[in-house]
Amino acid sequence: MDSLTQIILGAACGEAVLGKKIGNKALIWGAVGGTIPDLDVLSNYFLNELDSLAFHRGPMHSLLFATIAPFPLAWLVMQFYKKNWFNTKAYRTTGFITGSLFFILVAAVLQFAFYLFFGNWALIFSLFAIPSLYLIIRRLYSDYLGRTQEIPQASYKEWVLLFFFSIFTHPLLDALTTYGTRLYWPFSDHRVSLSTVSIADPIYTIPFLFTVVLCGFYMRTDYKRRISVWTGIIVSTLYLGATAMTKMHVENVMQNNLKEEGVNAEKMISVPTIFNNLLWYGIAKENHQYYCQYYSILDKNPENNTIYKFADGKELLGADSAHHIVKTLDWFGDGYTSVLNRNGDTLQWNDLRFGSLSFKFEKPEDFVFHFDLIKSPKGLQFASNRKRPPLENDQMVKFWMRAFGKQGIN
Repeated sequence: MDSLTQIILGAACGEAVLGKKIGNKALIWGAVGGTIPDLDVLSNYFLNELDSLAFHRGPMHSLLFATIAPFPLAWLVMQFYKKNWFNTKAYRTTGFITGSLFFILVAAVLQFAFYLFFGNWALIFSLFAIPSLYLIIRRLYSDYLGRTQEIPQASYKEWVLLFFFSIFTHPLLDALTTYGTRLYWPFSDHRVSLSTVSIADPIYTIPFLFTVVLCGFYMRTDYKRRISVWTGIIVSTLYLGATAMTKMHVENVMQNNLKEEGVNAEKMISVPTIFNNLLWYGIAKENHQYYCQYYSILDKNPENNTIYKFADGKELLGADSAHHIVKTLDWFGDGYTSVLNRNGDTLQWNDLRFGSLSFKFEKPEDFVFHFDLIKSPKGLQFASNRKRPPLENDQMVKFWMRAFGKQGIN
């Protein structure tokens, strides 16, 4: 999922393991652990775009990494405290500034999320965000600049457990999204993708964030602190379970619609659309034809939903169909891919798992996630700098209308 959600989950795990012994330091180091697997995005600076795409959610998102990494990380943290680096003015100042900027960024992200849901009414959020930011930053000032830090009394084993749970839960949560996670690397390149929750879901993230931040205002020995963080962990886990149940219902509806159309699909997936778990997108394949449909769990007449049909277009690749670029992209897209002719020697490769914001599949710009492939005398070339589809002014309005059951939108 998105980085903010992984930071929150990591912080909650750190608190659950060591919060009673070391207080807010458990939140901080848990958040660090929850962030570490996503540092594989630094490969963007060393690999080409195609290889970087394949590397992300790979080795550093594997169960093997989650098992091994906590041991050196625990040793490094203990050295950090043993040498008293954490009490240097430079570190304390950096911690205060970094923490302040992080919470300001969180407030901005939440403001944007509320705007997507409530439009201009989201400005009311600012009335609560500003005083909340003031209280949080004042607490950070007190913790980092106002007093000398204490050495946390935690054993090596306890540090290992903190990093294990904060790192281990990261790829497990990612595996519930559509992007895919190589949990079993290096023993298998299979990308685990259960597609039960969106890559960014405010309904999961915002309540969890509230409980984690709230627990940081209580003393480490206060039972309210444990109640707060465990409430967040339990409620968020129950929500993930509910999304799995929703997926089962959605697939049943979509399969019935396909049967009524006389489609005998070889394979089919359903995925939640961005920012919500109401509107789902399904794609089925029969021979070289795809059948795509949208369904909101609030639809009154799901049998009336439009099913779009289009060919996979793989014949456009010709002799390049066996090229390693094609094989890599097809592996990344779990086989749900198609090809369009853009112009001249430029082909558009579409990863169909991410659907279309316009609810149509008629034009190249309808496809949310795509890449350009260029045929040249030197062979097939992967074009970097992926072009994102333009977002029209009223597109998000139509998107939310469709999510809340307005079937005429598609």
